[in-house]
Amino acid sequence: MLRPVRSKDPRNHLLWGALAEPPSATAPAVLGGARRLSYAELAAAAAHGAAEIDERFPPGSRVLIVAYDQMAVALALLASLYSRCVPLLVDAQPGSGLDRIVHNWRVAGALGDRDLSIGVRETIATEAILAWVGPRPPAPHEPPAVHADDPALWTFTSGTTGDPRAVVHAHRGPRAAYEAFGRGILALKPGDRTIATAGLPFVYALGNNLLFPLLAGAAAILPGDLRLPTVLHELRRHEASVLVSGPWSLEAIARLGDRPSWGAALRHLRLVLSAGEPLAESVFERWRSTFGQRPLDNLGCTEMFNSFLAADLAAARPGSLGGVVPGFEVRVGGAAPAPHRRGALSVRGESRAIGISSDGLEGRIEPIGEAWCETGDEVEIDGEGRFVYLGRLDDRFKVRGQFVRPAEVERRLLRLPGVRECMVVGDVDERDLARVMVRVVVDPAWQTDDVFRRIREEIRSAIPAAARTVRLEAAETLPRNARGKLTRARGR
Repeated sequence: MLRPVRSKDPRNHLLWGALAEPPSATAPAVLGGARRLSYAELAAAAAHGAAEIDERFPPGSRVLIVAYDQMAVALALLASLYSRCVPLLVDAQPGSGLDRIVHNWRVAGALGDRDLSIGVRETIATEAILAWVGPRPPAPHEPPAVHADDPALWTFTSGTTGDPRAVVHAHRGPRAAYEAFGRGILALKPGDRTIATAGLPFVYALGNNLLFPLLAGAAAILPGDLRLPTVLHELRRHEASVLVSGPWSLEAIARLGDRPSWGAALRHLRLVLSAGEPLAESVFERWRSTFGQRPLDNLGCTEMFNSFLAADLAAARPGSLGGVVPGFEVRVGGAAPAPHRRGALSVRGESRAIGISSDGLEGRIEPIGEAWCETGDEVEIDGEGRFVYLGRLDDRFKVRGQFVRPAEVERRLLRLPGVRECMVVGDVDERDLARVMVRVVVDPAWQTDDVFRRIREEIRSAIPAAARTVRLEAAETLPRNARGKLTRARGR
């Protein structure tokens, strides 16, 4: 691992060793559609883009990056990191609070789709970003000199139960996460080609499908959009070896993967990642039996940039997050991990962000010290020392005096025949008393009444106190955000 130097130096920049002094200047770095950029071409495009950004915006300006085309997002981010401005990565989704972000954090401009950057004074359009690639006069490829703890970029939490919060990452953060997870767990290497079903504003995809491959000398596949048929087409076209995904997308891909060309490409993968929400046993088993893959469930958070709990591939099993990724330290309920312990999860490590927005302090970023990061998750450690995910602490609710943990109940319900997707939330009855609501996407091959009967029986076994106060609803789809995560705040 390259040790950061104390003074300002280009070697502290998170792109050092990726675009500056890469393993091979001619090897493919990013792929998408008919586009194929080598490391040298990507570095040149980033340098040219940085020059345009610095010409358009004053030093230190905050600039939004918001586009559907993932190649454009990548080019805009890398150029911004080379520039004197600070990039803010946001989801490309209309009505996702961009006006609030622009106002609260005094954004100077945007890079990406004009129809998504409403309220921003000036935008460098997606077409202009993609035009940074091509024959131009030489530009310096070396990134600017920085301290390892200098701010590099902002991302935003997923906001599944409330408004997203801004998170500031230092240059050392993504590099430390790569050493721990990208190199230590995934063993990324030159020749690997990654692809993701989620967009780059999601740090899980940003790390595993852009920064980590570049730091490893591998290649990232960046589709023009994130519709699953597009992703599968690109996966097959560019012969991906690593798929970065989540349970909802993996379940849908398993249904789409019966097309011979896609199925063959999926069986070619050496590694399948799943994060964002618990991986159902049925999805795990379907992937293992259909494509010969054991999806690797893992858990991280935006504040830590990437995952800190994961199993190694040989030990991957449904319902288990494995153990602590080397390089991180965790606590459960404020104590060291031990079999059969359950409680709130906290973590610390070198990849931790350096700032985060604070509740009640509109538009302000509060610095983060050396304290433990409270993730907001609840976990349990089984008898073999493996971590089991119980859910978000702010998701749980009480019915008849007993805590109901939605993720724990959902994991049981998803094992039932006929349950394709489900979401458990708190509800009240006509007397304003607490009850359990379950929204279910029923497999069309099953009768809804039969599936509902099985669900009631399972809930009676799982949470007896709540068994008489359950409301079931059939749904065609469940509410999800741009990152594919269930949005429980809007599911109630």
